[in-house]
Amino acid sequence: MEAEEIAMSSEGVLDVHSPLIGLDIQRLEQEMDNYHEWLDQRCDEAYRVATIARAKGLDHKTEVEIPRASDLASRTEKLLIHHLEGAEVAQDIRDLLAENDRETTSIKMAQMVAKRFKENGYELQKCIDVGLRVGLAILTEAVLVAPLEGISEVRLLSNVDGSQFLSVHFAGPIRAAGGTAQALGVLIADMIRREVGVDVYKPTDEEVERVKEEFGLYRGNLQYRPPPEEIDTIVRACPIMINGESTEDIECAGYGNVRNIDEARIRGGVLLVIGEGMCLKAPKIQRHTERLKVPGWEFISKFASKGKTEEGEEDDKFKSRRVPKISKFMKDIIAGRPVFGSPLEKGGFRLRYGRARPSGLAAGSCNAASMAAMDDFIAVGTQMKIERPGKACAITPCDIAEGPWAILSDGTFRRYDSEQEFREDSGRIKSIWDNGELVIGYGEFMENNKKLVPAAYSHDWWAADLIDALDSEQAVTEFCRLAAIERKELPEGIPGAPIGQGTDLNQRARVRRNWRNTLIATNLAWENVREVALRFATSLPSPHNPWWLDLPIEWVPALLKVIDSAKIEGDVLRFVDGVKGWKASEMDELRPETEQEIDVESMPGPSIRPVDGVFDSSVPDSWVLRIHGLAKGSALLLGLAHHHEGDDLVITSGWQAMLDGLGYSYEHAVPIRIEDAEALFEDRILSLRKSANILATENQRLDALEKERATVRIAAETNARQRGLGIAETDRIGQEAADELPDPGPDDKDEYNRALKLEDDYAVDGIIHEIRQLSRLRWEHAAPVRVGCRMGRPEKSAPREKPTVNGLFPLALEGGNQRLLANAVLKKEIRVQMGVRFCTVCQKRSPMIRCHHRKFDEYGEERHGEVCGGRTEPRVSKEKQNSRRRGELQSINLENLVEDARIRLGIDRIPKQVKAAKKLMSKDQTPEAIEKGILRAKHKLPVFRDGTVRFDMSDVPVTHFTPDEVGVSWQKLVQLGYTHDIDGVKLSSGEQMLEMFPQDFILARNGADYFVRAAQFVDELLVRFYDMDPYYHVEKPEDLVGHLICALAPHTSGGVLSRLIGFADCSGGYAHPLFHAAKRRNCDGDEDAIMLLMDGLLNFSRDILPANRGGQMDAPLVLTTRLNPTEVDKEALNVDSGWHYERWFYEATLNQPHPKELSDKIDFIERRLGSVAAVRGIGFTHSTKSMAEGPPLSAYKTLETMIDKMNGQLSLGHRLRGVNVRTVASSVVRSHFLPDLRGNLVAFTRQKVRCLKCGHSYRRMPLAGKCIQPPKATGSGMSAFGVKKSEGDMCNGNLALTVTEGAVRKYIEVTKHVMATYGVDNYTKQNVEWLADSVESLFNNDKAKQMSLADFL
Repeated sequence: MEAEEIAMSSEGVLDVHSPLIGLDIQRLEQEMDNYHEWLDQRCDEAYRVATIARAKGLDHKTEVEIPRASDLASRTEKLLIHHLEGAEVAQDIRDLLAENDRETTSIKMAQMVAKRFKENGYELQKCIDVGLRVGLAILTEAVLVAPLEGISEVRLLSNVDGSQFLSVHFAGPIRAAGGTAQALGVLIADMIRREVGVDVYKPTDEEVERVKEEFGLYRGNLQYRPPPEEIDTIVRACPIMINGESTEDIECAGYGNVRNIDEARIRGGVLLVIGEGMCLKAPKIQRHTERLKVPGWEFISKFASKGKTEEGEEDDKFKSRRVPKISKFMKDIIAGRPVFGSPLEKGGFRLRYGRARPSGLAAGSCNAASMAAMDDFIAVGTQMKIERPGKACAITPCDIAEGPWAILSDGTFRRYDSEQEFREDSGRIKSIWDNGELVIGYGEFMENNKKLVPAAYSHDWWAADLIDALDSEQAVTEFCRLAAIERKELPEGIPGAPIGQGTDLNQRARVRRNWRNTLIATNLAWENVREVALRFATSLPSPHNPWWLDLPIEWVPALLKVIDSAKIEGDVLRFVDGVKGWKASEMDELRPETEQEIDVESMPGPSIRPVDGVFDSSVPDSWVLRIHGLAKGSALLLGLAHHHEGDDLVITSGWQAMLDGLGYSYEHAVPIRIEDAEALFEDRILSLRKSANILATENQRLDALEKERATVRIAAETNARQRGLGIAETDRIGQEAADELPDPGPDDKDEYNRALKLEDDYAVDGIIHEIRQLSRLRWEHAAPVRVGCRMGRPEKSAPREKPTVNGLFPLALEGGNQRLLANAVLKKEIRVQMGVRFCTVCQKRSPMIRCHHRKFDEYGEERHGEVCGGRTEPRVSKEKQNSRRRGELQSINLENLVEDARIRLGIDRIPKQVKAAKKLMSKDQTPEAIEKGILRAKHKLPVFRDGTVRFDMSDVPVTHFTPDEVGVSWQKLVQLGYTHDIDGVKLSSGEQMLEMFPQDFILARNGADYFVRAAQFVDELLVRFYDMDPYYHVEKPEDLVGHLICALAPHTSGGVLSRLIGFADCSGGYAHPLFHAAKRRNCDGDEDAIMLLMDGLLNFSRDILPANRGGQMDAPLVLTTRLNPTEVDKEALNVDSGWHYERWFYEATLNQPHPKELSDKIDFIERRLGSVAAVRGIGFTHSTKSMAEGPPLSAYKTLETMIDKMNGQLSLGHRLRGVNVRTVASSVVRSHFLPDLRGNLVAFTRQKVRCLKCGHSYRRMPLAGKCIQPPKATGSGMSAFGVKKSEGDMCNGNLALTVTEGAVRKYIEVTKHVMATYGVDNYTKQNVEWLADSVESLFNNDKAKQMSLADFL
C-alpha cells in the first residue's frame, strides 16, 4: 500500500502526520524479507552442525539444548517445556494475540490452560500452577526467569472455616518481572481460581499482622513501602493469599509462628508483589478488572485513585508555570563519580529535543567536547543519573549538539564544539561555565510519563519556523537574498508549499527533511539573520540569542549604564577598562557559603553596583559580580563570546543581539539608546518589589497560623495518648484539632494572586517580557531548562570472568587457592563431590558423561589414551532423591583423566594455567568434559556457569551507521544485505549512511580479539573433540563479520539471535533499540552479554545450571530468532522515529503538555506497528560524524585509586558553574566515607585470624599462637607415594588479622582533607571527628600517653 493511500483519512482529507509518509515501503519489505531469509539459512546451518556434534553423545544431552522460537507463543511453549509436559499452547496464544492485547491474552490463556489440564485429569494444584506460569510468561515476553523461578509453588490451603483457598508462593526472581507483571500475576491467579472453583482467601488477624511486621523489618530497597492501613486493606481484600518463601535472615518476633506461613523469616517476594505491584500498579489492575467485570477487586480502586482527589481540590488554586525541580538523582552521591549539574541549575546541560542516531531507549547524546569538559568522566556508554525525563541514561556522541562554554586563564570566554580544540586548550581552562546541550527525544518523556518542558530556541526550531514560512518560490528567493546564500546551495523544492489534493506527500516529506538538515547547519551573520527574522517572523538561533533568563533583572539598570560607555569597533563591542583588576586566580578560590556585602571599589571593571535583590536580600549571582565584575559578568551570564585586550573587555559575537534586545542602536561608533529601557526595567523592578512584600506578608501570616495549629495539635495528641489511644488514632485526633483552626486567607486575595503570578512569570520568563517590548524582533528563550545530572555506572566492555574458570570440573581444595588443574594432578587421585553415574558398557562407576576408565591390553596393563568411553547414566540414592544437589564424595584418578584427555586432543602438553571450579552447583553435579576446559585455557578463555564463553558490554543504541565507522568495507556489507543507503541510493561508498537491520550488532573493538580466540576455540573443539570440520575459519577480527551471535541480559532466560556486522572504538555494544528491548533491556546504563551462537549450541546445557533459586537466570533456555516489535518491551515503542519535529511541536512545549496530548502527530515506533516501518525506515533528528567519538574510557576507570577518583570528582565540581562542590563533598562524606569507617570499625572488632601458610581461618586465636591445622600433603617427595608425615604435626604457620589497622584508617586523612578543602556541614564534620576519635582510641594506648608540661598548664 502506498503512503499516500495510508495518509487518506475517512473524510478524504490528507493526514500529513502519518508516520509512513516518505517511506519506500516496497523496497523496505523486500530488504527485510531477504534479511530474515539470510538469518534463517545461517541459523539452520549452525543448528545442523551442532546437532551432529551433540549426537555423538559427548555432552550432557544428545540434542541441542537451546530451542529456537520465532515469536512470543513459541517462546512461551519452549520456556515452560518441563511444566507443560508436552501440552501445546503456541497456536492458542497466537490466536488470542490476534484479537486481544498481551495482558488480556495472558489472563484468558492462563484460564484456558488450567481448565484444559483439569479436564485431562491433572491435580488441581498442578493445573493452577501451569496456568499461572503460562500467563506470567506471556506478560513478560517469555524471556524472563520469573515464570520459572519467580513463583516457587502454588498451594491449596484451608481457611479457618474449612473452605479451600489458593496460596501463591512468590520468590525473589519475581522482581525481574516488574511491578505490572507482579500485580497482574495476582489477578491471573484469581481468574484461574474462579475458573477451577476454588474459594476466596479469608485471612486471620495474625496473617494480616505478619505482613505488616515484615514490611516494618525489611531493610531492602522497595520503590514503595505502603503504610499499615494499606497493607491491611490489600491482605484482607485480596481473593488469593500472596505468600512466599523466606528470603531474608531477619525473623519476625511478634508474628513468627502463623498458620499457612512456613517460617518466621521475612518473605521478600510477598513484599515486592504487594508494595511494587498491588500498590504502585493499581491503575493498571483496575483497568483490567473493570473491563473484565471481575468481582471482588473493588478494593483496588482506592489505590488507583490515590492522589487524584487532592489534585481536584486544588483546581481553584494558583497554578505555577515553573518547571518543577527534581532532586532525587542527587541522593546517594558516590565517591569518585562526579555531579555534572544540580537540579535546574544554570551552567548544567541545556535540554535540546531530538534523537541522535546513536540514541533512543533511555540514551541521550551530547557533544564529545562536553564529555572531555567533564574531565573524561563521561565516555560512550557511561550511565548518567539525570533529573528528567527518566532516572538515568547512557551517553552517546552528537557533534551537532553545542559543546561547553569555558573561561580560560587569560579571560577568554568561548564555546568548544570540537573535542580536539578543547583538549588543546584544556591546560588553560579555569572554569566550565556551561556544559553544552543534552539531546533527548520526545519519546523519553512519553515513556517516563513526564510532561514536556519548554524547548530552547535552537537551530532546530529556527529551521522548523523557516520550512513552514518558505511557502513559495518567491519566499525562497527572498530568503536567499536576505541570507546571502546562492539558491544552488539550498535543496530543491518549496518546503512550506501548501497541501492540496494533488500533493505528493512522499516528495513533500523528502523536501522538508532536506531543507531542515541544511538549515540546522546554516550559520548566518547578524545582519542576515536579523533580516530573515524580521521577514519570516522567526526568532534568533545561537550565537545571536543571548541567555536572557540567566541575567537577573537587578543587574540590568547597571548594565545599561555600562553599555552607554562602550565602543563599537567593526565587528566587536569594546568595554574600556571593563575587566580592570580581573584576576584568574579568583576562580581557584572556593566560593564562601554566604556572600558578603559587595565592595564596589574592589570589583573588577566598572564600579557600578546592581540594585538590591527583589526576592532576596542579596544581589543574585553576587559571586559572579565579585569575581568578574559587571561587564564581564553580564557577558558570561548572557553567553556572549569575548576576550581581554589589556583591561578592556572585547565581545566578539552576540553583542548586536544584546544591544537590539535592550533597545540600543548599534549602527554608530557607540551604542545609542532608541528606547527608554531604564524606565521600563525600573518600573518592572518596582512591581516585583511590591509583589515580594505582599508574598512576604502572607508567608508570615501562614507561619504564625502553622505555629498555632502545631500547638493545638500537640495538645490534642498529648490528651489522646493519656487516654491510651493508639498511634493512628492519636495522629487523626491531632490533625482534626489542627484543622479546626480556620485559615481566613490573605487580606486581598486578588492582589495576592496577582503577586503570585508576577513572581511566577519572572521566574519562568526572566526579563524577556521587557526585551520583547524594546525590540522589533521575536524573542524566544535560548536556555529555558537545564537538566541536572551526575555520573552513574561507568561503561563496560570486558569478558565475563569473575571468578576466572576455564572448565566446569570440581577440584575442591585440591587445586590450591587458584584452583589450578596442574596442582591437583600432582596428587594423582582426588576426592571431590560429583554426581553418581554408571557406565552402560562396562557397568563401572564414573562421574563423567563418558566412562573415563582405561582399557587394558592383553597383558592387563592400562592403555594410555584409550578409555571405555561408554555413555554413563545417573543413579540417585533414596537419601539424595529430594536433595537440592545429588552428588556424593568420590575418588577419581585425575592424573589419568587429564593425560587421556591430552592424548585424545592430540596436543603436546596441558596449558599451565587451567583453572577449574571449586565445586559444581548443579542438581546432578555432573562435570562437563575436561577437554573443553583444557582447550579454553589454551585460548585463554574463561567459562561462565552455563558452559558458554561470554563478553559483557554496556547497552548502547544506534539506528544508522556508515561502513567506514564500523571498520567494514561497503562491498562486504552489500553481501550482508545493505544494498541501499537511507536515501534509497545504491551502496557504493564507505561514507554513505545506512539504516541498521534490527538484529545486527556492532561489537566493541576491545572484544574483537576475544571473539577471534573464542571462534578458534570452537573450531578446535569441533576438530579435536567432536572429530568434525571447523566452522568459523577465523584468523582476524574482520573474519567475524557476518557470523551469528546470541545476546542475553542477566535477569532473563531467553537469548536473541544477532549478527555481527562491525566494530566500534568504544566500550559499548551498539545495537538497534528494538534489539535491546527484545532482551528486556533499555539503554540507561544496563549491560548485557553476547556469545558466539555455535559456542552456545555446543556447550550450553540445562544440566550444568546451578540448582539454587535464580540458577536459571542469565541462561539461554530459548533463542528468539525473529524480532517482532509487537512482542518486545513496550518501552521501545516510544522511541522517536521521525526525521525532525515540526514548528507546532516546539510551540506546544511552551505550555508543558503531557506527551500523550501530542502523540497523534509525532512520529514514534508505536504509530508504525503493523507495517515494516516499525523496524525499517526509522529516522533520526541529529547525526554525528562518529558514533565512537569521545574519550575511549571514563576517567573513573583510568584513575587507579579511590582517592584519585574522589579528588577528580571534587576538582571537577569546583570548576563547574552548575555544581555546588560543598554539597557534593558533604554527600560523599556522609554516603561513602562515614559508612566505610563504621563498617571497618565493626569488622575489626568481629574479625577472624588467618594462617599465612595454609590459609585456614580461626574465629578466635589458638592458645598456641600458631596455626594448629594438620599440614597439607604437597604432592612431592615421599608424599607422592602415599607416605604421610607423623600424626600430631601441625602447620605452625604465623597468624595474621584479616582486617588491618590500615584498612580502618585508610579514609580518615582523605576525609579530613576533603573537609578542610571543600567544607562540609557541621553535623557531618562532628560525625567524622567522633569516628576519628573512636579509631584513635581503639589503636592507641590511652594509659601510655606521653604528656608535656603544656598539658598541665
